[in-house]
Amino acid sequence: MSTKWALEIYDSRRKTSLISTHEFDDFASLRTKIVENPACKFLIDPSDYATPNEFQCLLDLRCQGFEVERK
Repeated sequence: MSTKWALEIYDSRRKTSLISTHEFDDFASLRTKIVENPACKFLIDPSDYATPNEFQCLLDLRCQGFEVERK
């Protein structure tokens, strides 16, 4: 079971260009990292304890133009 959120950040112009990887204990920290890097593409592996509200927030980020995909 994964208790952390995993985030991979890619150059949005080149899908295979991994910039960095991160792990977060909470969703708020993950969201902050996404918002700080608006020109990137994000691949997320959610925590096993993710809530429906957190998944809704990810959808909201997509609606705001962030390139967020679930792993």
